[in-house]
Amino acid sequence: MFIWEKDSINIEQENAILEDNSVLLIACPGSGKTRTLTFKIAYELSRLKSDKEFVIAITYTNRASDEIKERVELLGVDTTQLWIGTIHSFCMEWILKPYHLYSERLKNGFKVINSFDSEKILTELCKPYKEEKITYYDCGILAKTDNFYLTCLDTKKHNSLQKILGEYFAILEKNRQIDFEQILFYAYEILKSKPVVANILSKLFSFILIDEYQDTKEIQYHIISKILSVSKGNSKTLIVGDPNQSIYDSLGGYPMPKDELEKLLGFELTPLSLDKNYRSSSAIISYFDYYKTFETPIVAFGNGKDYPSTITFNSVVSVDDLIEELAQLILYNVKTAGINPNEICITAPQWVHIASITRKLIIRLPDFSFDGPGMAPFSRDIDNFWFKVSRVALTEPSPFMYLKRLRWSEEILNELDSSGVDVSNVSSKEFLRICNSLEINETDGLTYLKIFFNKICENLKIVLPHFHMLHEHFNSFFASSESRIQKLIDDGNLYIGDIENFRKVFRQRDGITVSTIHGTKGEEYDTVIGFGLLEGYVPHFNDKNGVENSKKLLYVLASRARKNLHLISEKYRNVHRHYAPEGKRPTPHLIEYNYDYSAMDYG
Repeated sequence: MFIWEKDSINIEQENAILEDNSVLLIACPGSGKTRTLTFKIAYELSRLKSDKEFVIAITYTNRASDEIKERVELLGVDTTQLWIGTIHSFCMEWILKPYHLYSERLKNGFKVINSFDSEKILTELCKPYKEEKITYYDCGILAKTDNFYLTCLDTKKHNSLQKILGEYFAILEKNRQIDFEQILFYAYEILKSKPVVANILSKLFSFILIDEYQDTKEIQYHIISKILSVSKGNSKTLIVGDPNQSIYDSLGGYPMPKDELEKLLGFELTPLSLDKNYRSSSAIISYFDYYKTFETPIVAFGNGKDYPSTITFNSVVSVDDLIEELAQLILYNVKTAGINPNEICITAPQWVHIASITRKLIIRLPDFSFDGPGMAPFSRDIDNFWFKVSRVALTEPSPFMYLKRLRWSEEILNELDSSGVDVSNVSSKEFLRICNSLEINETDGLTYLKIFFNKICENLKIVLPHFHMLHEHFNSFFASSESRIQKLIDDGNLYIGDIENFRKVFRQRDGITVSTIHGTKGEEYDTVIGFGLLEGYVPHFNDKNGVENSKKLLYVLASRARKNLHLISEKYRNVHRHYAPEGKRPTPHLIEYNYDYSAMDYG
């Protein structure tokens, strides 16, 4: 039985871990949720009665999966019977791969199209509809239990979009491909049409954990409930999240109410909560508490709860002076407040501003490092096989990285095995040894990776054209990477293709983070600086539920901060040329909030 040290967790966390019944756990920001989930998984693993049972943990992102699995391993618990990953990975691993013969559409074989190739097909299909201003970005779809639905809010485009998507699906079917939304749709179809599959899985899974349930789509709830309901409560679940952080409404994510969940599952859920915030100062908590849309208590409980936080709101700075204002805030936090630059995050509502802001700040503050997703020099398609190999290729063989690289190696070998490559005599350790032994003297990042990948193929005796999926992913990885690098070079990043820039992608947080509000979810920093907080962005001008959703975005943004928080609604930014040609006012909630902000003096 897994046992933890006394006082390593609080009583609420312990109650969630030891509860024998299925639980709906509401966890406020900074409440030690990840620690609780880690201990709960370790506890459930130690209680398994058979080597044929599994503990399943479904996370919103691959990054969360990696972090939780790594933490469980560090507790010294055997993770052989733990499966952890996203809902898409779960559906692929446990439903589509073993049971695709039950699907008329998939029975003759299938492969998952990568995002780069999907975008290429849709972009081409949109070309005849230029007059209607239809682009790839209008082609979003949402899988539900009965069909696929358009996510584009402009209903005037729907007839044309239906034709485009009809052609798109026909191309995928001809190529025996499916995309991400189809993974969910066909997984649900199999469970619905063949109850025996759900029955088999329910006997395998003694415990299913669902993290970030507030971002779960309707079809995902139905997929999991098909499995859990068959067991009539014998398979237990822990469903955890924070309804106040439900910021993926536009992608179909929402926190299903407890009574609806229970009706779907066929059994009751014990309601529990984690309401002690160990992250932020009392002042920060008091500030973001205003933006709650779901009433839950949040209590400051960390060592830094009495920190004299600086919380500012600037609605007078011009967009032309934004870089200078950001630079001054960074310098104030580093030089006056003593904040480590690695613990500063600059965030905005949309990706469109991130890359340009990062580049301009690099020029304005040359002595600081910046870590911006828009600066990644190669394709970050996390489901591309060669992207997974690149993680091992671009990280150092240090003791600190050993467990992570070993896990990545295991994942690579599993995918090679699934692709038909004989790796029966290659262990994860042997694969790592091969990777570590490769000496490549090359300064160009893409050339370096191409040589590395080819040497791996030589060592494992893989003739790439003989393995369709591997070959297709190889071509896609380099085509999308070349396109990305060229775009960054055109934007003024002349040396972005250097191998050192490639290696930065997988290093621990290095420098000031620049990201979107969505991208910072789950993160925490000493100082958070948010800009672009304007009506039209927060809430988005196309968001039908904008008032509530903009509150959630502000809640997520503010709750990332431990010590200091700076909010900016810059003047004269054109939110959308057809919507706000003269610029727009600050996000209404910021105007309505009668908060006594700190005054800034840069000296």
